[in-house]
Amino acid sequence: MPLHPTTVHFRTDRAAEGPLIWAQLAIWDVFRWLPPHDSTLNLLVQCPVPAGRDLRDVTTAVRRLVERHDSLHTVYVDTPDGPRQRVIGEGDIPLRIHDVGDRGTEEAAAELGEALRRPWFDIGADLPLRVAVLTRDDTPVAVLLAASHMAVDGWSFAIVRGDLLNLLQDPPIAVEPGQQPLQRVEYETSPIGLRREAKALSYWSKHLTGVPTRMIESNRDGRPPNLDWGQIQSPALALATNGLAARFGVPPATVLLAAITLQLAAYTGEREALLRMIVSTRFRPASRALVGAFNENALFRLDFPQHPGFPRQPDETIGGLLHRASDAALLAYAHCEYDPRKLDAIFTEIATQRSITPDGYCFFNDTRFSVQDQTPPPPLPDADLADAIHAALPATKLRAPVIDRLPKHANFFLFLTDLSDTAELMLCAEHGFLGERGPLGFLDGLERLVVKAAVDGGVTTAQLYHDAC
Repeated sequence: MPLHPTTVHFRTDRAAEGPLIWAQLAIWDVFRWLPPHDSTLNLLVQCPVPAGRDLRDVTTAVRRLVERHDSLHTVYVDTPDGPRQRVIGEGDIPLRIHDVGDRGTEEAAAELGEALRRPWFDIGADLPLRVAVLTRDDTPVAVLLAASHMAVDGWSFAIVRGDLLNLLQDPPIAVEPGQQPLQRVEYETSPIGLRREAKALSYWSKHLTGVPTRMIESNRDGRPPNLDWGQIQSPALALATNGLAARFGVPPATVLLAAITLQLAAYTGEREALLRMIVSTRFRPASRALVGAFNENALFRLDFPQHPGFPRQPDETIGGLLHRASDAALLAYAHCEYDPRKLDAIFTEIATQRSITPDGYCFFNDTRFSVQDQTPPPPLPDADLADAIHAALPATKLRAPVIDRLPKHANFFLFLTDLSDTAELMLCAEHGFLGERGPLGFLDGLERLVVKAAVDGGVTTAQLYHDAC
């Protein structure tokens, strides 16, 4: 059946205008770098509708949702004074109603969701949200929300989805909305915010001065990006990662950070490697529930004991490596709130001093919170882990997808999308950056590295580095 366009009208008393917050400025610059009318950064979530709710209940919930979060009714405009956010006090959100007929909800949601997500948002004129309601026999069964990345990041969209789930209940739980982006501006321009920024920029400057050239230098010689893509789906990697995390008391993502950084150093022949982590900067109670573009880069750096004269002993255990990685992650998180254009200026200055061309960085983005909650299964006892991993290895899938995304300034960009029953990672790399092995070889080697660390209790960091070379 055809789509039936309509709107959801909203009204608030918070019409206002102000500068972008630091994280909004970062994504604004990405938008300015992307090709015109690019929509690859649009996000989509699906929310089930509880039994007993009718279409009026759903549209009322959507209206209240939009009125709770300023970023969902904000446009972003360029001015002579720089980019600004303009909160619209009253307006209409586009809404479509679609009867799924005899089809399953998930099948219909996949088809309509892509149609909803793909069109470009004109962030200077369009409100950054579109809504579709799926119905069966005139009863709503699901809500789809498509949003511009200028308005939300992955964590924000999880907050939005949770709020909509609550607002669809009868009655909803009364919860105050989180800090609004213009309220965040007040913190970033305050003395404490500026001190935190200065500390973060000093941390980056100190580390960038001495990092290996290949970790920050462009690999393109002025050419457009030429990216190769690889994807792995591996139950064995999930078992090994979650098993190591449980064994040593660190987050599963920290296990992967350590392994990725170790292998990146080995592939590039360096004694250390760094990753620019995409981090949700919700560190203060006031900003925990902020909905907006709120990601910034954090600098994760690890060194390894394979070179002569290295201060660390070559028999470092896996536990020692993972606890160093945990400390490095905490340092990175503590230094990731800053004006991104000031950081760009630091990169440019240091690159000039080192006579290199910057713009070729290595990124890690944990996107597991962007669509649905993913809960890993309880970790297996160590006595059962090795057998379970070996039994799961034949189920590993490696493929080279064709992707139209262009991550900005990246020689290497790894996305973690699942770490529950299956580890799913997507990697793009500038052609030649990883040598002949490319992204698929890197992902295959990463699985072998983490599996060996999980099943061989005596393996050392140096041995893993040597095997990865």
